[in-house]
Amino acid sequence: MFLIYYFLISFSLIGYGFLLSRILKIDCTHYGYLGLIGLSFLIFISYSTTLFYHHGYQFNLLILLIGLLVFLFSLKLDKNFKINLKQHIIVFLILIIFIYVGKNHDDFPYYHFPYSHLLTQIEHPIGLGQLNHGFRTPSSLFFLNSLFYLPKIEFYLLHISPVYFLGFSNLIFYNFIKERTIYEKFKSINFFSLLSLSFINVFFYRLAEHGTDRSGMILIFVMMVIALFIQNNDNEKRNLNLFYFFCVIMAMLVSLKPFYIIYFPLIVILLFFNFRKNLIKILKSKTTFYCIAFISFVLFFNFINSSCLVYPAEFTCFKNFYWSIDSDEIKTLNQWYELWAKAGATPNYIVNDRANYVSGINWLPNWTENYFFNKVSDYLLSLSLFLIIFWFIFMFKRKKKKTNYSKIKFRLLYLFFILCLLEWFFKHPALRYGGYHIIAILCFIPLSIYLMSVKIDFRKFMTNATIMMMLVITIFISRNINRLIKENKLYNFNPIISYKFNYDKKFYNRYFDNINKNKTNYKKSLFLGKEFIITKIE
Repeated sequence: MFLIYYFLISFSLIGYGFLLSRILKIDCTHYGYLGLIGLSFLIFISYSTTLFYHHGYQFNLLILLIGLLVFLFSLKLDKNFKINLKQHIIVFLILIIFIYVGKNHDDFPYYHFPYSHLLTQIEHPIGLGQLNHGFRTPSSLFFLNSLFYLPKIEFYLLHISPVYFLGFSNLIFYNFIKERTIYEKFKSINFFSLLSLSFINVFFYRLAEHGTDRSGMILIFVMMVIALFIQNNDNEKRNLNLFYFFCVIMAMLVSLKPFYIIYFPLIVILLFFNFRKNLIKILKSKTTFYCIAFISFVLFFNFINSSCLVYPAEFTCFKNFYWSIDSDEIKTLNQWYELWAKAGATPNYIVNDRANYVSGINWLPNWTENYFFNKVSDYLLSLSLFLIIFWFIFMFKRKKKKTNYSKIKFRLLYLFFILCLLEWFFKHPALRYGGYHIIAILCFIPLSIYLMSVKIDFRKFMTNATIMMMLVITIFISRNINRLIKENKLYNFNPIISYKFNYDKKFYNRYFDNINKNKTNYKKSLFLGKEFIITKIE
């Protein structure tokens, strides 16, 4: 049932993507785009229903079935469904090894799993942030996961969402890689797509490390490819269509983790430089209203959990609700996140003067010693090796031609990511908080533009691209096989025998022991927040 649900969910997501694309009038039939739109729609459905109905077996089966029926209906309208279906099946067959995991990341039992599973048992209460500080910043992944609680499989699919972000993004990148018309006009887009596809599969190969961070990073790579394409393409209709998709993905990105809101200026950049003539049309579009409603849900659930619109930004917090978090605690946690990112706190030690440590660049020597070496330095070395291999495949013994680089529009986007790098470095210089994708993108753009000078026709490019992708697939599979071997030794996990990951029953029991006993009383106190949590879940 594990693999059956895995594929059925992927097809259902395409169905929901098809449905939402028709509602918003986004013209696309490619499964990569439809899959990501479908993820957005399922999150929207989860947001809009969880206050009134728990996501149990019956509800989730109905959601799954509706998506599958729409998917089957969409096949009649898709002239390229055989090609799309073939590519989809190949990608998700390769990713099967990705979804088997013996132990998830440390935050999974602490608040990812409890939050998702809570939504499958009861309607969403107010004041969850009083129970666990991780609940104060609810990622949309938790709401999405709750829809994957299904018969026979129970909660063993509540960790699986990242595979769909990875799989559908791979399909989008491949679509850009193989498009001849793009290659003939501005081949840097093809190269950037190939670099992005290769990077996310080599560096983000472990599901247990994804959490809520890497799915967002993957979406940023997708958005960057689309932004570069829009800025260099003269087909207004296609650009506008891609921009609507871009906005849907931006809304979903912000819902994954609050700090991704810093990428919102990308929309402003595209609006001002590419869509000024269509500004009124865009503002009146259904996509704009959908994105506003989507972001409103994000802010709403942040608010009912912590009384803050964006936690732990204190200026967005309201102090007079009975579930409000104390101001001093908000300040302390805000400082703690920055302290952790700047290597002032680890599982082994915490600096004494926290406020002084995080101010200015006082943190830099310690961060350099304890974080740059060896985490950032190892990443930079790995990225350098990755770029050298890529350069070697496409540039070895090939002549260059004169290229007018000034025709390629990328400078404003590049400047924006330089600013993001500075913000990342001075505020939260941990790779998981943006370093991975920002550094990679700043390397990929100049390399992609430089490779425009190589004398290579499209047929030869696709041959070399295939070599690169086969190398990536080999690395992806071999690293996951090695991971599973280690997990077998550490956790006695054997995916051939069982798909069930290990979880900490201590956390599970802490939150759910009394739920079934108190469901009647709970119905009467759905919006009592702190009272419910204190009396029913301790």
